[in-house]
Amino acid sequence: MDLFDFSPREIKDLVVSVLVITLIFSYPNLSIFNILVGLFAVGLGFVCHELMHRFVARKYNAYSEFVAWYEGLLIALILKLILGFTFIAPGAVYIYKDYLTVEEEGIISLAGPLTNIALAIGFIILAKIIPVLINIGIYGALINIWLAGFNMLPIPPFDGSKVLRWNPLIWAVVAIPLFIFMVFPGLLFRFIF
Repeated sequence: MDLFDFSPREIKDLVVSVLVITLIFSYPNLSIFNILVGLFAVGLGFVCHELMHRFVARKYNAYSEFVAWYEGLLIALILKLILGFTFIAPGAVYIYKDYLTVEEEGIISLAGPLTNIALAIGFIILAKIIPVLINIGIYGALINIWLAGFNMLPIPPFDGSKVLRWNPLIWAVVAIPLFIFMVFPGLLFRFIF
């Protein structure tokens, strides 16, 4: 199964999801700069998260494809525009295989949040080595910590519920620091700057 075999629908769903998510995270400051930063930081985090689920599932010989949830994107957009509240459920990678073990499902689910953690570290490094990009680095790191932490919630259908079912210790080692950094984002940067 080719890891880079995308259907036209999947490409369309990924593009539409990235554009709507970028708009939501950039609003109300819809300058060209903020939209470009959003595309880079938010779009990269979202796409890499979903594609990593897809790639790992395909390594287990499961067909997988991202499918947008257009109603969820519309609800998220309305919540942001009317209430100023950000809650996004853009869609998911659907996995098709006769049988996935609890371990396979847990590893596939963990792949997305771990990708966001790696991206957060990359954004922190970017902020440290190129000071003029410090705001982009901090924004990208915070967004990716938030994406990882939100997805590690131990509530179905989030990734965290599948990781917890597979291995509670791994869930705790990954999720608890993420939750702490989500509640106290300043702690993340105290270790770095």
